[in-house]
Amino acid sequence: MNYKAKSKLDTVNKILAVILVLTFIALILVVTLYKGNSETQPADSPASSTATTIEPFVANTYGGIEFTSEEDVINYYIECFNYTKTLTAPYTEKGEPVTYYKMLADESLTVNNVLIEGKSNGLIDDLIPTLLKQLFSGSVYGLPPSRNRNPELDKLDDGSVDFRTSPLMADDVAACNVADNGDGTITITIQPKGTILSMPGKDSQGRFFNTLGDISATVESIEQLSFSQGTIQDNFVVNYDGGTGVVKIDTKTNEIIEADYTMLVHIDVQHANILVIKDKSASLDIIYKIHAPASDEYILESREIVRA
Repeated sequence: MNYKAKSKLDTVNKILAVILVLTFIALILVVTLYKGNSETQPADSPASSTATTIEPFVANTYGGIEFTSEEDVINYYIECFNYTKTLTAPYTEKGEPVTYYKMLADESLTVNNVLIEGKSNGLIDDLIPTLLKQLFSGSVYGLPPSRNRNPELDKLDDGSVDFRTSPLMADDVAACNVADNGDGTITITIQPKGTILSMPGKDSQGRFFNTLGDISATVESIEQLSFSQGTIQDNFVVNYDGGTGVVKIDTKTNEIIEADYTMLVHIDVQHANILVIKDKSASLDIIYKIHAPASDEYILESREIVRA
């Protein structure tokens, strides 16, 4: 028997196993946490350093509406968001009649820059699209932040935040601007302030996007994962920063008629023990997008919803 060959094969298999576990951990974190289904962390997440990525605001009249300050822009966005979420429409879901938001939104998720010890791995890069397709199934929501397409259910589980109205505050915003489209509509772009970790409805990111929520419970459930030092909170840094929302508004009705929200998240893992591998680091970037209105094809394929 070729013991040397067998030894090399065992080593390769161990390495492949570690890569697979790390990849699954990354994807499990992404797919589980983006729903924001835990609310146990405190509301005040520490802020990250936010670099403005959009054009600065210029006071002017846009679409017949005068904006003298960024606060005017934010207040108008909130007014239009709240109005748009009062609008409902009839649908059928799996053949049953239902009433949902008029403005429904789709979602998509990508994972980029998965690094182990600061280096990319071709196997992981090749596996991620397939695994993500298997693990992530896009759903249908209202305008974010949102927990449901049914207005009556669009709230945190404990009822502390009702997403039929925007929880966004002026102090949550790092930058915003307005553009006049010349056809009776304007486009507002908003970049919320960054945070380290984010709870749905509880901080600058969670009051604008559908954020991941508490990371601890998910990490603790991964049996293959432990840490060579420190706690979960010490070793998992979830940084929200740079994301934007771009909304088109009909100024005659104050209705949002199109929207694109792009949430950016960077996750760093330190001092991880995975199987036989000890004290390693990993990182990845998440790009989570919500677009409204969702197409007829999307709502049918994702949840068997048909507009009445």
